[in-house]
Amino acid sequence: MQEALMDPGGPDRRPSRPRQRGQSVVEFALVIPVLMVLVVGIADLGRIFAATVTVEGATRDAAESVSQAYLANPPGTLSAAPVPPAGYYGTLHATAATAICAETRGLPGVVVDPGTGSCSGMPLILVCVHDGADELCANEVNGATIPAQCTSMATAPTNASADGTRRYVEVRTCYRFDAMIHMPWFDFGTIWIERTRVFEIPCYFTLGPAACG
Repeated sequence: MQEALMDPGGPDRRPSRPRQRGQSVVEFALVIPVLMVLVVGIADLGRIFAATVTVEGATRDAAESVSQAYLANPPGTLSAAPVPPAGYYGTLHATAATAICAETRGLPGVVVDPGTGSCSGMPLILVCVHDGADELCANEVNGATIPAQCTSMATAPTNASADGTRRYVEVRTCYRFDAMIHMPWFDFGTIWIERTRVFEIPCYFTLGPAACG
């Protein structure tokens, strides 16, 4: 009776090894695209973070560079209203652009002219010296058209000081980041990284406790 139940002559219901291997190949083929998307997605997140840190630092350093250049060569006596020579603010704006281009040159889409140190295209740059005299505050440094995605630049700054006495530099930067992944269900798409930084022009180095003119 026991031998009949075991039925040693019956069909073997275990899957064959070739069938098992085929099933494994199919499962691997289904899983690998998902894993690849996840890996590239993580890489994109890292690139976004790195680009954001770079733009942040470049914007801050540019504002500081212009502030120091202004103090080293002020447009007249700091205790009086500015009387800038022709082209004065254009030079300061170019100083900011050069600093930003130098620090963002490793980012995709940033092309730096080796002769001038300037860059066209990305990033877009607005500079404004808040001293009541900078006539270029509404102009993108390289004359580029500012897209609607650069919301921080939608309204241009004015050269007026916040309290009428302080002088400071404001720099706005907008950089277009293009992600590697473009899928309907998993798409970082295009991300616009924007930063604004302000740096005080330290007139007190020259005037002591007195405010800027």
